[in-house]
Amino acid sequence: MRSALIIKTMKRKCDNCGKEYEADIRNIKRGWGLTCSKSCAASKREKSKPNYNPGRVARNNVRREIWNEKGIDENLYGVYKGRRTSEGYKIYGNTAIDEWGEPVYTVDPYDDTHPFSDDAF
Repeated sequence: MRSALIIKTMKRKCDNCGKEYEADIRNIKRGWGLTCSKSCAASKREKSKPNYNPGRVARNNVRREIWNEKGIDENLYGVYKGRRTSEGYKIYGNTAIDEWGEPVYTVDPYDDTHPFSDDAF
């Protein structure tokens, strides 16, 4: 007859979010089990990268939500049915806006040259 395996655990605070959880002592000795979940481990790993920028992460999260909720051809104002530049940017007033809602350049309604061509400079 086989005996039941008893796993020793200890209470520990997550290194990423601070939540209290039960960690396997064997994993702690190996250097594992420092976070409460795989998602917290991934978040901790991301934060430890040398080029980590919390502002960029926050902007990208907002952009991802807008992209997933509204779709490709929509923005905070609804479906876009107006004019576009030759690159496909949407034109609001005199400003070309990219797919993330960021202004790219000012559009002159009377100028038909491409803004990055040699004729424009």
